[in-house]
Amino acid sequence: MTKTPSGQQAQLFEREQPELSGHAGALGAVRVAPLRGETTLSYMSRVASRYRLTAKELIGALVDVGRRPNLFTVRPDGEVVFNTEARVVVAAFCRMPEEHLLRALPAWGREVPSSRLESGPAAWVRTSATIPPTGPGCRACTATASQGREEARRYLLPHARVCVKHQCWMLEAPVVDGATAGPGQLDVRHVPQIATAQRRHARLLRRSPHAGEAFAVAQAVTASWWDEAWPEETLWPDRLRSMALGDGLVWRGAARDAVTYPEAVTLAAALADAGVQQQLLDEAGRHQPHSLADVPRLTGELARRLERPWIAGRLAAVTTGPLNAWVRACVRSQAGHNPKTRSMWRISPPHRPTPVSQLLADSSDRGETPVQPEPASLPDSAEDAARGFARGLRHARTYAAEHSHLCAPNTVQMEGFAVGLWLANQRAAGPELAPERAAALDALDPWWNPPWNLWWQRIYHRAKALVKAGQPLKPEHGFPGTTENLGTWLYEQCTSYSSLHPGQQRLLADLGITPERARDVMPRRRDLKAARRTALDHARAYADEHGHLCAPTSARQDGFAIGKWLHSQRVRARRGQLDPALNQALTDIDSSWSPPWPTDWQREHHNAHAAVTAGTLLDPEAGFRNFDDRTGQWLYAQCVNYTALQPGQQHLLARLGLTKPVAGSAVPAPATRHPAMETGLHYARDWAAQHGALDLPRTARHLGFPLGRWLATQRHQANLHRDLFDTPWPHEEHLARIDPYWNPPWGMKWQRRYQAAHTQLTPGQNLAPQEGFPNTPDWTGQWLYSQCAVYDDLHPRQQQLLADLGLTAEGARTALPRRIPQAAAFAAGLAHARAWAQEHGNLTVAEPARHDGYRLGTWLRTQRRRASRGKLPADRIKALEAIDPLWNPAGGLRWQQAYLTARTHTTGRSLATTADLDALPSATAKWLFTQCSSYASLHPEQQQLLAETGLTSERARALAPPPKPPRPARPARPRLKNPPCAFAAGLPYAQAWTAQHGNLTSADYRTEHDGFPLGWWLYKQRRAAHAHVKRTGRPWPHDAQLAALDPWWNPPWRATWNHSWHQAHAHHSTARPFPNQTTKWIRTQQRTWTQLHPHQQHLMTTIGIHGPTPLHRYNSRPVHLTNQPTELINTHETAPEQETRSSQARPVGARKQRQAPRQHTAHPRTQPAN
Repeated sequence: MTKTPSGQQAQLFEREQPELSGHAGALGAVRVAPLRGETTLSYMSRVASRYRLTAKELIGALVDVGRRPNLFTVRPDGEVVFNTEARVVVAAFCRMPEEHLLRALPAWGREVPSSRLESGPAAWVRTSATIPPTGPGCRACTATASQGREEARRYLLPHARVCVKHQCWMLEAPVVDGATAGPGQLDVRHVPQIATAQRRHARLLRRSPHAGEAFAVAQAVTASWWDEAWPEETLWPDRLRSMALGDGLVWRGAARDAVTYPEAVTLAAALADAGVQQQLLDEAGRHQPHSLADVPRLTGELARRLERPWIAGRLAAVTTGPLNAWVRACVRSQAGHNPKTRSMWRISPPHRPTPVSQLLADSSDRGETPVQPEPASLPDSAEDAARGFARGLRHARTYAAEHSHLCAPNTVQMEGFAVGLWLANQRAAGPELAPERAAALDALDPWWNPPWNLWWQRIYHRAKALVKAGQPLKPEHGFPGTTENLGTWLYEQCTSYSSLHPGQQRLLADLGITPERARDVMPRRRDLKAARRTALDHARAYADEHGHLCAPTSARQDGFAIGKWLHSQRVRARRGQLDPALNQALTDIDSSWSPPWPTDWQREHHNAHAAVTAGTLLDPEAGFRNFDDRTGQWLYAQCVNYTALQPGQQHLLARLGLTKPVAGSAVPAPATRHPAMETGLHYARDWAAQHGALDLPRTARHLGFPLGRWLATQRHQANLHRDLFDTPWPHEEHLARIDPYWNPPWGMKWQRRYQAAHTQLTPGQNLAPQEGFPNTPDWTGQWLYSQCAVYDDLHPRQQQLLADLGLTAEGARTALPRRIPQAAAFAAGLAHARAWAQEHGNLTVAEPARHDGYRLGTWLRTQRRRASRGKLPADRIKALEAIDPLWNPAGGLRWQQAYLTARTHTTGRSLATTADLDALPSATAKWLFTQCSSYASLHPEQQQLLAETGLTSERARALAPPPKPPRPARPARPRLKNPPCAFAAGLPYAQAWTAQHGNLTSADYRTEHDGFPLGWWLYKQRRAAHAHVKRTGRPWPHDAQLAALDPWWNPPWRATWNHSWHQAHAHHSTARPFPNQTTKWIRTQQRTWTQLHPHQQHLMTTIGIHGPTPLHRYNSRPVHLTNQPTELINTHETAPEQETRSSQARPVGARKQRQAPRQHTAHPRTQPAN
């Protein structure tokens, strides 16, 4: 028998809450046993009632709760969690072993959340919204266990809601004003099906791994059926009457889960059955069901298991709801092939059934304010969302009344409202859309959200409008009376009729296209005569505009591909397949529309003929200077190859005044941006006749022609052709006749040094390598010894060239290094510096400059560096100052070079006004204005040099431009504080961006589209996809939707690489020259070609980059020699600064070896079509 504590014992617990350590060994007066499945808070309430206390008072007295405010919000339907120390104290006070409490109380072993403080609270109170469902336990069982009339709350598991012993159903009854709202339990003694269903439920949980999730879905489905109140349903009302004893509204809400429990268990067993899932997949095929009518076998199976034959007809009309959402998720996740999937068991918030506890609280007749659930954190309130949907529905109703459907593009607006984008957002919600909202849209258009592409639905409505206008569709006659595009689309639907969605087949049947008529379909026939007349009209328009029909294949006339059409007709004419009437029509437009020579030549002739007709003089002796650069080069090329031209071509040139005698007097124009091969060969022959070789540097010019740059371009083209093809470069023979070593396989750097050494040595000179090359100049001796060190690794032809100098293999093995004293080295450099100063008047020498092969620029840089560090002796400084006092300028070498240029331009000029500076070259004037602006900060030596040119401090202040006004602060663009990251929110914007730009990867991180942060959204989707794959090992569910927009939206490399690729692709596709930044990026990709992903290499090939070779431009058109095969001519040119060494291996030790590149593994993504 329980003893009642004395008044002193009761006052003990009413005192101020003691510390935890003070009650480490406190023992209670009575022993209270817990009930199995009871909440910890209910157990503490029962213990506290023995001492005439509340649970809050008892907990505060036993443990230190840190005076947390949530202790004062203790509700009977909540929960309390203790930490380890508190559990020891409570167990000791209750006189119960802690192991016993751990087995009985489900929340006893939970840990208190960590705190930012050193020690967290001892007790943590949880509300009913944050714990699993709870409710009053069986009253009879509680009274027997507690020997009284106390009420205990326990966790209500879905498969343990029925007390088998006392035949009662335990409800999730909330607590309102300290008392349980509604009936705490239901009497199910007259409904034996519920107890039987609980046994089947327990057996299902043991056999199926997804039984728990399937029951949650099934319970949501039966709850939706409960709200429908179908008149055919007679079993549920009978069960409700069998267990209802009170008010109808209260009991109907309380008994919902109990009445539908047997059907929920049966439905859960069906949904969790792998055979049913596989049957659903087989029935749906590769189509997404629009309604349950598309899967009649599934509805029939459910009707059979539920023993309700009538329910199949009811389900066939369902297009929304939890069951329809589960069917779509099952088909989308391919559950039959992937049993581990969990996405198919997710219940969206609109489809979740209202908890019974909320129904009881709302229907409570106590007159108090019902318990309100805690509001979810939403971006907008429910009222704003409802008003927004009502507004969108009003505009959608207007659009449907006007167009008879809701398949509006995203760009459609009605009265300033983006109804197209609003509808796209509703479609993106899909099964998660609230049933009442989906029903409102279904009333306007049953196919507002079809499971196929929306463009199919739009074209279907065009055909439907045609049928409504009274024009029937006749598949057996090729759909006469329809437009070409619509007829072709209808024919394609008929040919693929069997693979269409069942809903699409029903829609086509409404148009009169049945399966029988689809099998008899005939293709739509095109009117060839009308097409020919249209093409001839465009050809006449092109000829009127350009004067000829030699159009390139890329040419278009008013949107018509006239270039491709003319090329096709030329091919047919050469094969003898062209209609004579069409041939005559084209000949009447242009008699030379299909010449026997290339159309490029004919097009250039038309350009030259137009210039001559306009009065331009040929003047071949002056290099055709009166013509534009490209035409002048073409005319000179024809003069050089005049004898190789066909008679017809010679006749056309004679009409221009270019006969054979005139062609023999032609000379090339040196000032050209697009030099022809013949022009470069002319200057190369002249240079070789004077110097004996073509080893000139890249910056060299000959008679005004950039011969060094042109040769660098030809070397690059030859090396590129050698790497790509097995045949020799077409122009190799012409340059090899001039110089056999114009492009050696070992690179031009070695060849130039060899020529410099050859120049400094006399024929037949004894080199004496065993003595260190004593009779050779210093630089030559050092270079010869370096060749001896790598003699065995040299090319055989290099060894032959060294043998011509007198250095054989025997001499290379016995060679000694050349010892050069420091004084002698300085004297040699000083001699070269003196010779340079006598030639140029100063020692402002750039670093790469050479003098007679000696690296004078590098030597002077070394001397300047030693002088600045104080390591150059004074006598050497004086020797250099004797040659040029400004050999080591205070302002730096670049400033000194600019000053010398300005001094040259200002000699004999006055610098008194701004107009005097403006009369100078732009670069010099800009530099002088800069010096005037920063005159005060210049070195005194610099100021003195400027004063010698007439720019004193007074003039500098007078000529200095006024300071620029400070730029106003740029206002920051407003940013969303919480940018949306949901997939459905950004998908319409991604689709709109793709429709405008053709891809998604061109949107960088800061890109905004119509005010939406698209770049941030894409970044979050890439992170979500990566996290999903890393966590589950399966593809991200939304990857297919974004991959359909852009296959490379989430590449296996950094997305910034795709941004640069798209810039290069845009310039390449429009035949524009690459900017400097894009050129540098392409060079970087070529240097690291082997480190690129295979798909990156494929994307580079789409812009013309096919391997680790230097960049070649596509905006230049070299003129070819007409006696070379066209298929062997490489038509790409490169800038001369892009020349690189050949692929021949370097001598050992000549360069630092690079580490082997990291190889990429192939990405499983399918390579997109080009």
